[in-house]
Amino acid sequence: MAGTVRALSFTRHTGPGDGAGQREVFTSACAARGWTAGGAVREFGSGLRAWWAALGLVRAGRYDVVVVDSIDRLAETEAGRLAALEMLRCAGVRLLMVQEDMDTDNPDCRELVASLLAA
Repeated sequence: MAGTVRALSFTRHTGPGDGAGQREVFTSACAARGWTAGGAVREFGSGLRAWWAALGLVRAGRYDVVVVDSIDRLAETEAGRLAALEMLRCAGVRLLMVQEDMDTDNPDCRELVASLLAA
């Protein structure tokens, strides 16, 4: 991606103080890649409501990539994680899962996500 990459943090909170560690992973990942670390969308509980908010911010042109700490932070359940991946894939939203070092800007990662969704 040419120019400055603007990153949005997506955090899923499961307990007190849960967000600080996820935010640190986000800022470190952005710094390592030379990206601009932007705002955050926070998910409390279950569902895809926060993902719809993140999707709206990317579609509005405010961000270029959504960053999560790990694939487990996408949603509470495996079905929810797959639904979030499908939603982002269909919308063409770039996703970085830091702990797994998976960036959907990479063709190998896109293929892996497609194989997960097809299973």
